Amino acid sequence: MHALLLNNGLLDQPILLIEPHRSPQGIWRIKFAYDDFEPLSMDAQQASQLAISLHGIGEDELAGEIDDAIERAAHYETM
Repeated sequence: MHALLLNNGLLDQPILLIEPHRSPQGIWRIKFAYDDFEPLSMDAQQASQLAISLHGIGEDELAGEIDDAIERAAHYETM
């Protein structure tokens, strides 16, 4: 999982919160918040691919949190 997170621009640290957020350009992204580090974000497509890969290695809880954030971002985008 370490390499998968790093390859997607994330830290191999405990993630406190995964949520949708809108960039200054108005694009919905997925934000990953850490305790001791600045939050990192990625576009929904990359987050979706990450979730698929996480499901593939049995990391279903983390993958599910990402899936939920992607669904909320898609919902907010339609508003």
